[in-house]
Amino acid sequence: MSSKNVTIVGAGPAGLTAAISLVKNGYDVNLFEQNNDVGLRFNGDFQGLENWSDPEDTLDILNRIGIKINFLCNPYSGSDGYFYGPKLQKIQVKTSRPLFYLIERGSNENSLDQGLRKQAEEAGVNILWGQKLDSVDSQTAIVGTGPKAADAIAKGMVFKTSLDNMFIGFINNKIAPKAYAYLLVNNGKATFATCMFEDFKNEKLYYKRALRVLNFVIEIDINEPKEFGGFVNFFNQPKISKDNRILYAGENAGFQDALWGFGIKYAMLSGYLAARSIIANKSYDELCKAYLYPKIQTSLANRWLFAHLYNIGYNLILNKMKSMDDVIPALRKHYNTSVSKKMIHPIAQRWYKTRLIDKQCMHEHCDCVWCRHGKLAHATEENC
Repeated sequence: MSSKNVTIVGAGPAGLTAAISLVKNGYDVNLFEQNNDVGLRFNGDFQGLENWSDPEDTLDILNRIGIKINFLCNPYSGSDGYFYGPKLQKIQVKTSRPLFYLIERGSNENSLDQGLRKQAEEAGVNILWGQKLDSVDSQTAIVGTGPKAADAIAKGMVFKTSLDNMFIGFINNKIAPKAYAYLLVNNGKATFATCMFEDFKNEKLYYKRALRVLNFVIEIDINEPKEFGGFVNFFNQPKISKDNRILYAGENAGFQDALWGFGIKYAMLSGYLAARSIIANKSYDELCKAYLYPKIQTSLANRWLFAHLYNIGYNLILNKMKSMDDVIPALRKHYNTSVSKKMIHPIAQRWYKTRLIDKQCMHEHCDCVWCRHGKLAHATEENC
């Protein structure tokens, strides 16, 4: 990987983070994006950049990997909102630092996507808009083309409201099967959505139920609503490279939080690590082992556990969180590897099956961007 020319496919958080890092280290980067702008699969909806899984604050991590905060990024602590369980008990938790940072996704000026685009362009990344790349012609490449299947979905709306800045989280299988619903409010704009890990065919029913619950627990004005849908994709084992030359990053590789779908930080970190592997001529696999693999494996174990808790278990968890002086250490412990999570992980791997139809090409040692066969995390290389 000694060439100073690198191809990147996909202008999502993973691809843009990789491009920024490479250009700052003297590389010439051509970034191919099939759309004419960034963030077009989003709807100006608010999302959360989680801040509990690492000892280091998320904003410090972003600064360390060379990402500036030139986008909406507001801290929300436990005192800024509430959680409701299946019995609709109102629970507020205590946090020693922000629980998450509220960000906006989409093509609006203050979105994360536009912020990363501006940083990439200012650094000198050559972004080729409206160009879909099918192969990379034996070049060094990073592919971060996003999710390919719906393993979890969200149905929601963005709207205007007079509510003060706040958040509400709901855990209840009757409105969000095996997942959660949420309200995020910032400066007169809001996002409300319900997420589902199963029973997708009844998404409208769950959405209506979730709206009824929202209106029951809070007095809220909903103005100029616009509905949206979304999805995430995760694997039971990431696929990270092809011939150690085409490196997969973000959701395209399977770097996604299987428990809640908080995958933005994983996407950006995987893009950064892919770039570092090229810059420092190090194994991408080894770099990912230091941070990403343990967390991805633990998140799959957490998904198995959460899916088997049901509403009774959700009530117990929320009541336990309510009694804590600080939920951050407990959440961090839950998100990091342990002997019990290592034991559960193989069970979760056998239990979980992605909805992705894994189409393969027939080429030997191929340069195809779209096919997914390649090197599995902790596995031997499988060439096509």
